[in-house]
Amino acid sequence: MPDRAGHSQLHRGRIQDAQRAMAPLPPYRILPPGTDQDRKFMPLDADCDDTLVVSLHRDVLRELCGSPYEATALLWLALQQEGLRRPGGPPEIRNFQLGFLLAPVFFLTPGELVEAVDRLDARGFVERVGARGVWINPVAVRILERGDVPARLLMQWNADRAGWAGSVMPVFPS
Repeated sequence: MPDRAGHSQLHRGRIQDAQRAMAPLPPYRILPPGTDQDRKFMPLDADCDDTLVVSLHRDVLRELCGSPYEATALLWLALQQEGLRRPGGPPEIRNFQLGFLLAPVFFLTPGELVEAVDRLDARGFVERVGARGVWINPVAVRILERGDVPARLLMQWNADRAGWAGSVMPVFPS
């Protein structure tokens, strides 16, 4: 649908991403380790007791909110890395927020993913290992077992589940 004469909004995201790609690489960030208050915890499946939980540093979320392809690449790499350690294949994701963050992975080209990883490397969120590998900075994003989540958050999630009749979308502390 054109907004002005001949300019379509269909490819706006890719155009903005291409403009970002032409810009200088972002500065390297040293993330403070922080506390549980500095992290956003998102379970892959809120209805399952035996699920993994994504733990993202809030500064990473703030920095990558304008770069959806980089956010997608970081989360996808973290889940792939965790999937290699767990038997039984990749975990099922039934969390809307995580699904929304991961949605672009299905239409990104391999070149766009490599470029996003290069930009994540420049930011310090991942580090190159060898010719084709990356190591994810655990301060930026971690995948935890549900039992490793702080007890305070688990109690809050359980209270939210008890008071809700449908599928739970827990409210995370700000």
